[in-house]
Amino acid sequence: MRFLKITIICFLGCLTIYCKRNNNKKNEIVKEIKSQSFTDTLIKNIDSKNIGKEIIGREKKSLIDKYYYAINREVERPEMADSFMSDIDSLFKIYQYKVFVLNSVKINSYVVKIRFEDAQYVSILLIMNKENYPNNCLVVYENLKSEVNYNCYSKITKNIITINKVGNSKKTIEKYIIEQNNFLEYFDNSQIDIPKWGREEIVYTKDGQDSTYEYQYILEGKIKNHLKHGVWDEKKYILQYDKSVWLHGEYINGLRNGEWIYDEGDPFSKTEVYDMGKLIKTYFP
Repeated sequence: MRFLKITIICFLGCLTIYCKRNNNKKNEIVKEIKSQSFTDTLIKNIDSKNIGKEIIGREKKSLIDKYYYAINREVERPEMADSFMSDIDSLFKIYQYKVFVLNSVKINSYVVKIRFEDAQYVSILLIMNKENYPNNCLVVYENLKSEVNYNCYSKITKNIITINKVGNSKKTIEKYIIEQNNFLEYFDNSQIDIPKWGREEIVYTKDGQDSTYEYQYILEGKIKNHLKHGVWDEKKYILQYDKSVWLHGEYINGLRNGEWIYDEGDPFSKTEVYDMGKLIKTYFP
């Protein structure tokens, strides 16, 4: 009888160890599925099988802020800019998505959905685990179904992300490179090919005399090793002002460094201070 009890105990012990090992293997398989390493891939849709739990609370608010950072990186006015003028945080739903491994860097991704009364919007947001680095986030896929249809898809080749944006009236291409744990603007050539574009806007002087016209979007600066380097002047659309604004500052190997001035007029609107891509502080005049 005692021998039978010992046998049963040994059997149960072995069964428990086997189950634990089997569960560990299943967990490893799940991790491998969720964490996908890419050298070449096309992000042209969302795989519903990889959509995870919904993000809520403070984490959701933090991700919404990251999303706004990401779309504010665009030089041109976003297709949905009118919608962002009002408080639409309550319309956001954000879900966990895949973990990409790009250039040996693990990058979390999220599915961002915004449901309007007359439109549906969905996107994929990539975020690197670096706090206070505005360039650690990037939108690589968008699909807007409304009166104005808009689509954004990306091609990843090694550590370069090519983003194609297709709207009703235009098509644009942007490139980013994954370096120094940031998504940095990447240029094929050694200089800006089209430094000024968009419609011409009138710029009034204080006394109304000698008013001039200038382009809506302007990029002026030098490029080193495909990245912005040195002093730059940029006229780009800023969401919070709902218009094109002049920015002035310095890049070092694609990263903002020192004071960056946002010039909405007179006086300056705000100044951001960076330390090699890290936002240190923001102050207003």
